[in-house]
Order: sequence, then structure tokens, then C-alpha cells
Amino acid sequence: MLSIEEARRKIRVLKRFYMEVINYFIVNMVLILLWLTLDRSGTFWPKYVIVIWGFVLVFKAYRLKIVPLLFHRHSLLDHNWEEKKVRELMRRQDAFSKGSSKKNDRNKQN
Repeated sequence: MLSIEEARRKIRVLKRFYMEVINYFIVNMVLILLWLTLDRSGTFWPKYVIVIWGFVLVFKAYRLKIVPLLFHRHSLLDHNWEEKKVRELMRRQDAFSKGSSKKNDRNKQN
């Protein structure tokens, strides 16, 4: 169980992350506007900032355990993925062995 201080610390970290995401969008919009007004004919140089900072944010989100909440359909990112797969494999194996034994019983009766 978390103490109040630990919970407050986690909330502060989460708040900083959300502020960084907001800053990411604001700064990148400004960079794109600068590119559009000053250097439209050249290469799209804001892409470097967008991609690198974006990867850093995704990594931070994963470390803060936000990514599994955002990508809940991607069970590979879930912490219990291995256990779910083991149970699924065991169920398949049980169903296969029960199906095989029923076929063998029918063949013996015929």
C-alpha cells in the first residue's frame, strides 16, 4: 500500500510528464511554423526534433507505466502477457488432448 507521500511523489512525476507532453506539442508547432515561414523549400528539419523527442517521451511513458494504458489492445506490453500466454497454451493443449481422446473412443467403438 502506498503512503500519502509516495502517492504525492508519483502524482508530481506524472504531472511533470504531462507538462512535458504539452511542451512537446507547443515547441514542435512553433518549429513547424518557423519552417513554413522561413525555409519551406528546404528539407523538413523539424522532423529530427519531433522523432527524437517523441521517442524519449514514449520511453518515459513506458517507464511510468502509462503506455500499457494507452495501448491496452497490445497485450505484449502488458505485464501479465507471459502468464496469459501460458494459460492459453495449456487450454489449447487440454482441448486438443480431449478432442483426440474423443476421436480415439469413437474409432474404438466403430
